[in-house]
Amino acid sequence: MWGLAWFWWLIMVIIWMMFIYFTFMLAASKGRSPLLWCLLAIILPLITVILLLVLPPRPGARNQ
Repeated sequence: MWGLAWFWWLIMVIIWMMFIYFTFMLAASKGRSPLLWCLLAIILPLITVILLLVLPPRPGARNQ
């Protein structure tokens, strides 16, 4: 049972890193500060992604 515990932790870390990467790309495409949003995503990944999806892009953003 405890032999595969590391595997589940590894899966969770990979998913967490995917949220951070997605947050970085989404913030950059909406003209927001990717570094600031990634720092927030380290603490609250799902909430940060939801907030970025709801926020409108800033004027002059690359991918509107």
